[in-house]
Amino acid sequence: MVDSCCRCGAELGAPPALCASCGAVQPFRADLSLYAVAGLPETYDLDVQVLRTQVLALQKGLHPDRFANAEPAARRYSLEWSTRLNEALAILRDPLRRADYLLQRQGVDALGEQVKVADPELLMTQMIYRERLEDLVAARDLSGMEALRQEVDTAVSGVVQRLRGLLGFLPCVEPEAAGAALRELQFLDKLLGEIDRSEESLQNA
Repeated sequence: MVDSCCRCGAELGAPPALCASCGAVQPFRADLSLYAVAGLPETYDLDVQVLRTQVLALQKGLHPDRFANAEPAARRYSLEWSTRLNEALAILRDPLRRADYLLQRQGVDALGEQVKVADPELLMTQMIYRERLEDLVAARDLSGMEALRQEVDTAVSGVVQRLRGLLGFLPCVEPEAAGAALRELQFLDKLLGEIDRSEESLQNA
């Protein structure tokens, strides 16, 4: 089905937010995915710079200030599209949130409160990393913390690469493996945050 402009009837491009012919902002489409809102194909292996450029260009055309003197419906549409574009950028630029979003799209809640981490290797890894961080903080070893950060960064890159493979074709045919990788990435992401806060605390002490 081809989308057409609500004002002039011209065919709309992707995303169907603004009419290229008459410039009218279109009614917001809540059924569109974040990828569709950004006018990008649905894939995990996403070029974040392309995403940012695309979203910023769309935000410029749809900014509520451009419709400050328009009819109430147009003002509402521009605000709804702009809000959804902000959400698309925030979620899709983040490897963790992007993977979670794609799995949620196919009904897999890998990070939900009901999900129990049953991978003994991951549980052991979490314990070892946290003990190392505690020891480094106790020793006030900033160089050791930086080395730990680099190690965790490398681990993050490895998990993201694994997710690229698991989510290379959608819907994902190995959702359990993708969910396990996502939980590992979530832990590593939190660990990086803990390292940041620990370093800042030591530097300000």
